[in-house]
Amino acid sequence: MPVNDFRQTSGSSDYQSGLIGTPQTVISGQFGGKTIRAELQELQKAELGRKYARVDRRPLDPPPVVLLRVFQIKTTSAGLNFERELPCDEIRNLGIMCTVDLFPVPEQSTNLSSNGLQVATPPMPMPVYRSGSYHGYTEPATLTYYPLHPFKTSDMNGREISVSPFQIPRRQPVLSPVAPNDPPKDVVYRFGNHLITESSKMTPALVGEKFIEPTQVDYKGQKALVFVFSDLAVQREGSFILRYRVFDIFTRTQESEEPPFLAEVFGGPFRVYSTREFPGLEPSTDLTRSLSKYGVRVTLRDAERKSKKRGPP
Repeated sequence: MPVNDFRQTSGSSDYQSGLIGTPQTVISGQFGGKTIRAELQELQKAELGRKYARVDRRPLDPPPVVLLRVFQIKTTSAGLNFERELPCDEIRNLGIMCTVDLFPVPEQSTNLSSNGLQVATPPMPMPVYRSGSYHGYTEPATLTYYPLHPFKTSDMNGREISVSPFQIPRRQPVLSPVAPNDPPKDVVYRFGNHLITESSKMTPALVGEKFIEPTQVDYKGQKALVFVFSDLAVQREGSFILRYRVFDIFTRTQESEEPPFLAEVFGGPFRVYSTREFPGLEPSTDLTRSLSKYGVRVTLRDAERKSKKRGPP
């Protein structure tokens, strides 16, 4: 396969993924000597985007925004844990980074509310899954997932070859139901009735700034550290969600000799359209306008911009 071909991962190789979001004892860096826990919260999700093209690069809109909170944990002599949120003044921005990964979701998922339908899942799913209960009635959930990539096919001589998933037609029915006795082994999240696997990750399809430093802003009357992904586009059409992960390049912990991921969160769904199908852009959100006052480079719009529909050639 050519070097510049897109490849999806074959599964999770993150040995410390089970530690993300849990208390970690830091041995070096700005949090050295402390036990800390970090949280990420998506304050603003992207709603839509236009498929990336070199001559027509349009970032996701509105720009995704993520809030970072860091807590210091202390243990009493009785073994009780207490935590205190560290104010922004006690956190040095230098070295803290947030990165993103891209995962496909079924297209109908973009119509679902992000509240209550995104359910965190342990890395190894339980053999039986059930959907939510409505009016006292609970029915078994029909779960779906995207099978392991890259896909296999045959060339003109009948020989099996690997095909980059970015060469496969977007509407190919590759979504598969989960077999109750053989669930995927690399589930990292449950979104409604769809299981997101590490091997379905499509981060190579992201274009733009995938590593962002925090910006200190006023949010709800308090100083806050936020990551603003204002320059992020997608090279594929379809429905997706983002996974945000934060780390400090100067931090080392007892559990890891490399900078560990301190926290992660999966965002809400958005859709990427072709140029022909793109519906247009809404006016800038209040949060986007507020961020511009702090020097964050964002695009501001006072009015809705409808896309001109193109007829068939």
